[in-house]
Amino acid sequence: MAAEHRFGGDWTDLKLDALRKYLSFFTTALCNKGFELYYIDAFAGSGGRLIDRVIVGEPFLLGAEAKLEQVYVPGSARIALQTSPPFQQIILIERHGRRCAALEALCAEYPDIRARTQRGEANAALIDICRATPWLRPQRGCSGIRAVLFLDPYGMNVEFATLQKIAATQAIDVWYLFPLSGVYRQAAKSGEKLTPEKRASITRILGTSEWERAFYGREERASDLFASFGDEENQAKLRRVADVRTIESYVKKRLESIFPHVSEPRTLTMKNGAPLFSLFFAVSSPNPKAIALAKKVADHILATGISSQVRPRK
Repeated sequence: MAAEHRFGGDWTDLKLDALRKYLSFFTTALCNKGFELYYIDAFAGSGGRLIDRVIVGEPFLLGAEAKLEQVYVPGSARIALQTSPPFQQIILIERHGRRCAALEALCAEYPDIRARTQRGEANAALIDICRATPWLRPQRGCSGIRAVLFLDPYGMNVEFATLQKIAATQAIDVWYLFPLSGVYRQAAKSGEKLTPEKRASITRILGTSEWERAFYGREERASDLFASFGDEENQAKLRRVADVRTIESYVKKRLESIFPHVSEPRTLTMKNGAPLFSLFFAVSSPNPKAIALAKKVADHILATGISSQVRPRK
C-alpha cells in the first residue's frame, strides 16, 4: 500500500530533513524536563514514498546507459517513529483509507512506541485534539504536554481557524509547508476572474477577506471609450499588484497575528525557480526562553543545507 504513494520532488527531501533535525532537537531538549512529548502529523500519507533513482552504468564501459530503479524512502511518519529519544505519543492523521491502513502497519513495526492513526479530515481532527488534550495541566507525574505538529497539506487544506486553535494551546511547535503557489494561482491577475469560490478559498486559508485589499489595486482603462465620464466601475478594474514575495510576507503577518513567534520563511522552488511552498516555523508558547531556544535551532536548521531549490526571503 505504501509503495503506491508517489509525490514530491527535491523540496520534499529538504522539508523532511528540516523536520528530522528539529524532532531530534525537540525530544533531546525536553526529555528530562518533565513533559509528555507528542508528535502530530496532520497529513501523514502512507509513511513513505517511492522515488526513481538514476543508476549510471559502469564508467569504464563505453556506451553504458543510465537506468532507473524504484527506491522507497521514509516519510514524516517514519521519521517521527525513528526519532531518538522517542516521543511519548505519536498521532498520525490521514483521510485516505489505504494510506491509513499503511500507517497502521507502519506503527506495528514500532511496538514500543505509543502511536496511533486517526482517519479523518485534518482540520476537524486537529481541533478535536487541541480541545481534548490537557496541554499545560500537570498530571500523572508530568508537567504537561508539549508537541511538534507537521502541517504538510495536499493543497489549500489548512484553515486559519484551525491554526488559531493550535496557537491557543500555547504548547505546540509548528512546521507548516504553506501552499504559496496555490494561493498565487487562486489570486487571478484580473479581478474579473476572481470567482466567489477562489475568494472563499483564499479567505479560508488566511482567515480574513482583507487580503484582497493587500493583493489588488485598480487599473485605469483610458481606452474604454464606451464608459461614461463618471463611471468609475467601468473605467477602473481590479488588478493583482502583489507578487509572490508580497503574498509570502502577508502570510507571515497573518501567522504572527496568532503565534508569539514565526520564522522567516524559506521558499521552496522547482528547479526552474518557480515558487512552490513557503516553509514556516511557528511557536505557540509565550515563554520567552522557550521561544529563544526554538528560534535559534529552527533558524539554524532553515539556514543550513540550503540548495538551489530553497531560497531564503530577501
